[in-house]
Amino acid sequence: MINARRVLTEPDRGWSWVVLFASFSSYFLIGGLVNSVGVIHSVLLERYEESVSLTAWVGSLHSAFLLLGGPVSSAVVDRFSCRVAIMLSGVFFIIGYLSTAFATNIRIAIFTCGIIGGMGAGLGCTASLVVIGFNFEKRRDFALGICMSGVGIGVFVLAPLMQAAREHYGSEGFFIILAAMSANIITCGMLCFPSQLERLTKSERHKDKISSEDKFGKTPSISVLRTYFAVLANRGVILMCISFFIYAIGSFLVYLHLPHYIESKGESGAKTAFLVALIGIISAVSRVLTGIVANTHKIDDVIIYSVSIALFGSATVVYPFIADNYTGHVVYVSCVGLFYGCCFVVSSGVHVKFVGINYISSAVGLQFFFGGGGAIIGPVFAGALVDIGGTYEQTFITAGCCLLISSCLGAVLLFVRKPFGREDVPKAKSDTEQETCETKFIDNNEQ
Repeated sequence: MINARRVLTEPDRGWSWVVLFASFSSYFLIGGLVNSVGVIHSVLLERYEESVSLTAWVGSLHSAFLLLGGPVSSAVVDRFSCRVAIMLSGVFFIIGYLSTAFATNIRIAIFTCGIIGGMGAGLGCTASLVVIGFNFEKRRDFALGICMSGVGIGVFVLAPLMQAAREHYGSEGFFIILAAMSANIITCGMLCFPSQLERLTKSERHKDKISSEDKFGKTPSISVLRTYFAVLANRGVILMCISFFIYAIGSFLVYLHLPHYIESKGESGAKTAFLVALIGIISAVSRVLTGIVANTHKIDDVIIYSVSIALFGSATVVYPFIADNYTGHVVYVSCVGLFYGCCFVVSSGVHVKFVGINYISSAVGLQFFFGGGGAIIGPVFAGALVDIGGTYEQTFITAGCCLLISSCLGAVLLFVRKPFGREDVPKAKSDTEQETCETKFIDNNEQ
């Protein structure tokens, strides 16, 4: 008998590698733009000359919607496809950056760059991650590592280019160039044709939706909310969401304020751009290596998740005490590059253990949504603290403590294996059940 799973999905083969290239390219652009938000922050501070806390809202929302847009992206993926979500990401980026180029004050920039541009990041980030799960099986962690390495390479390449655009073309030209870069995300999305597995999971979710409507009425919003609540009833998902919320408070505070902090220590803009780029290239290598290690299945994904955050947090607590010389900056940004992105690589694999592949988009979307809340709180808190007379040193120590707490919560996942309280929490099907569903799906398509 022919293996139904192989006939249906063709995982790890053929067009799956083209999708991986498209996903990598999306993360190259999205990650490079969002994680270089410190450069955008500096441009806006110089352009509008407003307070640090008010200006921080732009970068904070821009980063936060990368995560807050997760449920919206999941809904688009569930309703249409990953392809549509990624293409919409590019459209939102273009509108957001072009509008910011002609924004007359910081409040307009908060809406255009912070919210519209941020929503573009949210749509593309979640979909580019989920599409890997629909195209890879045995090499999923390895593929995720390659995909997520795009963020690091994007920072390495785009941070210096953004700094050069700022110096040569002014603030208006700077944002127009960002819009042009973002247009390439649409091309990446066009390559992500839905796999057979993506179509199957959409069919399965549609059946669940019909069953839900029979019980609770034919209100689409109620059906969608019920799916999210069912996923959130899983203890593993709850802990991941809380851990990621606290992680985002610390990590996004670091990313937004790090360039300005380095400049405040007397370093030039060119050296600062190099240090940000250094984070990117080290992060790219680190994410690929994380994917390779995770793919061996010799180390639990939860351990990789927790330990990497703990090391990132420890380095951040120590950083203010070594930041008075250039060597200290190099040491710290190297640590950030090594450990910042590891948790993103294994998050999807952790969620699969608790909710299965059918509901992975919902679980990742919820995790990112919680992280978005933390991404708003962290940078704005740091800006407010500096405005009232505090120091960047205090904010970095606070960020490090948040990261350590997040690590501890992540470690608790090692002791959580079963959902609690409700029998309708989505669970992964067994291989036999999955192959039966897939065989039926093939037969229906052939008919």
